[in-house]
Amino acid sequence: MGSIAGGGSSTTGDDRTEEQKEADKKLAERLSALIEDANSRVVPICKMIRTHIENMDARKDEDKNEDELVRQVKPLLQQAEKILGETEGMVKGADPDNRLSNKAKRHTEAHAATPEEQRLAAALKVMLEEVGGTIEWARNKLDSFPKAKKDLGPLLDALGQPLTQIVGGVMLLLTGVLNLLGKLLSGLGLDSLLKGIVAATGLDKLYNSLGLGKWLGGK
Repeated sequence: MGSIAGGGSSTTGDDRTEEQKEADKKLAERLSALIEDANSRVVPICKMIRTHIENMDARKDEDKNEDELVRQVKPLLQQAEKILGETEGMVKGADPDNRLSNKAKRHTEAHAATPEEQRLAAALKVMLEEVGGTIEWARNKLDSFPKAKKDLGPLLDALGQPLTQIVGGVMLLLTGVLNLLGKLLSGLGLDSLLKGIVAATGLDKLYNSLGLGKWLGGK
């Protein structure tokens, strides 16, 4: 909507046409719905994983049972990975006109964040905080349970893979989401999680080449 624009609005340094803005808006809404749906299912699972590990950790040494812990946590990790795997597929499917490869070529200017992008960044923050945070937390906690860690460690790694692809994929589609998400996470001390994902997906090189890497430099 907004004012008439032949090309893009020059007031915000936004080089997108009105059609591109509308397409970005719809895409952000679609992605937000996908991420929010995944969160509604995966966040309770993450809480259960933490509860099982905390409960076992609180037991007296002689009552701790690593096999029991594996039996409790393994199916939850597998369930969470399945949800994120499906979501990853849907994020890729939300890219009908191959914007994943085209977007970066045309989007050289960061624009003011739209409400749709803010909603999307907030949903991604929840996913990273809950899933990424649980993966890191569980890895540390399981140091006290070496036998369980041997079984559960690879599942934690496996859960991290679709998380990386989801966040990386969204940020490739909508470059403006990175700075928003970085700010949200740095307030929680979790921005290193995001920087790891950005590096793992090669986004750091892309963002730097587009002049959008200011946040990655450590701000």
